[in-house]
Amino acid sequence: MEPYSIDLFSIAKTLWSERKTVIWVTTAFVVLGLLIAFSSPRVYTASTVMVPQVQSKTSGLGNLSGLSGIAAMAGINLSNLNTTSEDLSPLVYPEIVRSYMFQKEIIHAPLTWSKLNKQVSLADYMMKYNKTGLFGGIKKGLFGLPGNIKSWFTKDAGPIVAGAGDSLTRITQEEQEIWNEMSETLTLNVDKKNGFITLTAMGPEPLATAQIADKAKNLLQATITQFRIEKAQQNLAFIQSRFDDKKKEFETAQDRLARYQDGNQSMTSKRFKTEEDRLQSEYTLAFTVYTELAKQLESAKISVKENTPVFSVIESVIVPVKPSKPRKLMILTVCLLLGAGLGVSSVFAKKHWKNATVISA
Repeated sequence: MEPYSIDLFSIAKTLWSERKTVIWVTTAFVVLGLLIAFSSPRVYTASTVMVPQVQSKTSGLGNLSGLSGIAAMAGINLSNLNTTSEDLSPLVYPEIVRSYMFQKEIIHAPLTWSKLNKQVSLADYMMKYNKTGLFGGIKKGLFGLPGNIKSWFTKDAGPIVAGAGDSLTRITQEEQEIWNEMSETLTLNVDKKNGFITLTAMGPEPLATAQIADKAKNLLQATITQFRIEKAQQNLAFIQSRFDDKKKEFETAQDRLARYQDGNQSMTSKRFKTEEDRLQSEYTLAFTVYTELAKQLESAKISVKENTPVFSVIESVIVPVKPSKPRKLMILTVCLLLGAGLGVSSVFAKKHWKNATVISA
């Protein structure tokens, strides 16, 4: 059995004889690549890199140990009061960014567009001004055709109104489409190994895209900050309520002791002394609790107002200069290689078909 060999001269001769076919197929794909590259809308990318500060920080309410014993005597239970502020895991950040309420704030925030003389939100821009390009329009028309046909035969039910006590969130069809597109427009990636997060925004204009990334960064920081101070706010409300109650009890005990002493100045009996000591003890206890709660109330207020940074920004948002998409050179290279491959394949497929036809004949 003779070893299988490839006749390179025969292959080159076949390709040369059918060079017009290869050239035509390759040229067709190159033209297609040019159409795709130059008709696709420009997409700009802006990003910021941050390091989340994951730590448990003792709040201004941390020194409750000295008060707990006295508070227990007064009927106040501070044992369940959490005095530390727990951070939200960075692994949850992408879910926050993808949430509807988060993205709703972004898509309805006013942005500056170079082609417009007024500030327009991303939602309005996408619905009124955004150009999807030639192939974007064709794609939208083809894939949206079934839905358009269905809409011709179905009646619009109108907006859904929430019933009494219904806290469910309703969104329109336009909002749903924008929300779906936002899943690609705004993304957040967590690098578990190096401990930093990257927030990336994509858009049709450089300045507006940078604004989207910056607004998303600020909104994410505000969301995490709100989570961190939520417990401190609960502690503040609790201590404020107990402070108001104990203030009234202190003033009442103070008035009772003063009235008793004023009305019994000439009394020297042990019964009078015992009653005075009892009122004095009530006053002292009420005064001690009231004083300690006043201190803790001020500490709680400081803790809530404390400006603790959530992120350390490694790389701030920069207005992009060049579009990140479409990658014209890559598109042309792929189309060129694909066209050349299909052209060569068609030549040998045609030759094989002719040989098979001659043999069968």
